[in-house]
Amino acid sequence: MANPHIAVIRLTESGSFDPEVRDTLIVGPGMGTSVNGLFTEMAQYLTHRFQVIGIDLPGHGQSPARHEAISIAELADAVSELVRNLRHTGTIRGESKVYFAGLSISGQIALELAIEHADVFDGIAVMASAPKIGTAEDWAERAQVTRTSGTQSMVESSASLWVSDTFQDDTKLEVQKQALKSADDQSYAALCEALGNYDAGARLHEISLPLFTVAGGQDQMCTVADAEHIASTVHEGTTAVIENAAHLLPLEQPQQLAALLDKNLA
Repeated sequence: MANPHIAVIRLTESGSFDPEVRDTLIVGPGMGTSVNGLFTEMAQYLTHRFQVIGIDLPGHGQSPARHEAISIAELADAVSELVRNLRHTGTIRGESKVYFAGLSISGQIALELAIEHADVFDGIAVMASAPKIGTAEDWAERAQVTRTSGTQSMVESSASLWVSDTFQDDTKLEVQKQALKSADDQSYAALCEALGNYDAGARLHEISLPLFTVAGGQDQMCTVADAEHIASTVHEGTTAVIENAAHLLPLEQPQQLAALLDKNLA
């Protein structure tokens, strides 16, 4: 089966407009969110070093729907292929180092990239994620509810976990709620099942690529302990905590997250 098609979104100017040949940072969003609304503000704090390129998950944002079964491995294959294509077209210049930073489900894509496609990247960041998130049974139930009632049925329960109690920017949060409402139901359900089927725990020790993990201090889905476990198990791991944030780190603390990525993606 062909790799899923994922849209490429330029969050800053890219290689063909970049005579200084900055490093390249590719960012991936969490399920139910769009990369543009989630990462654009953070990207502006990184323009001194990176061209930042976003991807959208299948059926989310600008990426086409995918109704067939999908796996985290297939998504990682698609990202790796994307990087190779961007190098071929010159969007990523030859001298540019390439990093991938993934949030939540994209954090699992990041782990898979570090395991299977380490030759493509110079470093990986895993944000608000874990080697295994939840249980297969819970994700299968969520997939079934989505197929029956649509992604709109997921909005309030998801949003309640996205940000901390102190977050007050309703406009930014509403953008992500709308992204979830607009997500393709069948694609979202397929991604639920992909999450339920994935567990990188037994393979973390294989990762030798420099890997940075960061967690929100108030994240109820992917905890500080998850981030610390990944960093302590891989060969070359570092970790950090953003105390005043929950799951959507770039939404709540874009400047702080940007500083951490700049510091830890060596």
